[in-house]
Amino acid sequence: MTQRVFVDANVLYSRTLRDWLFLLRVESNGGMFQIHTSWDVINEAGDKLRNAHPEWPGGAISSLMKKIQEIFDEIITVYPGGQVEGISDEGDWHVHHAAEACHADILLTEDTGFESDDTHYEVYTCDEFFVEVEKSAPDVVGRVVKRQVPFWANRGGKQLPDALRDAACPKFAEVALKHIQKLAMASG
Repeated sequence: MTQRVFVDANVLYSRTLRDWLFLLRVESNGGMFQIHTSWDVINEAGDKLRNAHPEWPGGAISSLMKKIQEIFDEIITVYPGGQVEGISDEGDWHVHHAAEACHADILLTEDTGFESDDTHYEVYTCDEFFVEVEKSAPDVVGRVVKRQVPFWANRGGKQLPDALRDAACPKFAEVALKHIQKLAMASG
């Protein structure tokens, strides 16, 4: 059954997490999971990116926001508001309400504190979610790693597993490393 995944702004903010989520979605043809978000989440990610990169030209942010809009299966526009028992960060209430409105099976976030008894979704970090994708479809992860290897091979310094570790995905970094080693053995 295809899982409905609601994506929080902190996932969209991180290039590594965003790229991996989008590549896994594309490589699986949406058969494993669909991705959903809200305009509020997209705007929050855009604001965080702008604040972190004041030197970027306007086209950099708008181009990224356009790509984000194009890949999502659904962008929620209508959902309730209000306080949510068990979620202390009022800045996360809209995330909960939008995830519920889209009937999400999973809330993908790097935030903690989604401990409400009123949720119908499970909360996953990207590390947890990507490892679950590997368990269900290692071929999909392998194809994404294969696509990523040339990009990282042409870069000096930090490599793919390092980027995943830096993005708080240590378990998935080990998964990616095993795929890279398998590719190296097959070509060598």
